[in-house]
Amino acid sequence: MARFLTKELGKGTWPDFVRIMEKHNGVWGGCWCVAFHLKAGESNSETRPHRAYKERLVRANKSHAALVYDGADVVGWCQFGPPAELPGRMGRLGKLGAASPDWRITCFFVDRDRRKEGVAEAALAGALGLIAARGGGTVDGYPIATRGKPYSSSFLFGGTESMFAELGFRRLGSLGTSKLVMRRVVRSRATASRKP
Repeated sequence: MARFLTKELGKGTWPDFVRIMEKHNGVWGGCWCVAFHLKAGESNSETRPHRAYKERLVRANKSHAALVYDGADVVGWCQFGPPAELPGRMGRLGKLGAASPDWRITCFFVDRDRRKEGVAEAALAGALGLIAARGGGTVDGYPIATRGKPYSSSFLFGGTESMFAELGFRRLGSLGTSKLVMRRVVRSRATASRKP
């Protein structure tokens, strides 16, 4: 992971994000990483074109991601944000009897030419660092429980259970047969730096 640099998605890094998105046709059928920004009942058609919608969110500081760079190129990212910013697909969390988290890690993307190089792990670590810099709190992730079986990397948009576990997340419950909710508390970077 040391070979990668992580930067936050923002006005200055937007052009780099656009390059990887265009290379992959907007990712997952033109999503442009907006699906989790949609509230229940809000359709994708209401936010079309997705690229313009995503850019508006980024410029308004309402869309966050840890972008992973190798040199000048973004090779992947991890989207994160508070539930108010990423309300999509939260309905089933109530069935687990858990309080809403302070932060959500909703999805990952890795350049198809750079998979299995540790990009997703670098993105997750980068997102946790950015969350710590914003005061930390309870963080939920929604990885896939692969149960040691082969799984197409193109469908691992939620990451893997083992990747989250390695960074201190604990299983909170299941959302169906393979989707999990994992949680950890991230300390504020200011708090952590005051510890002896």
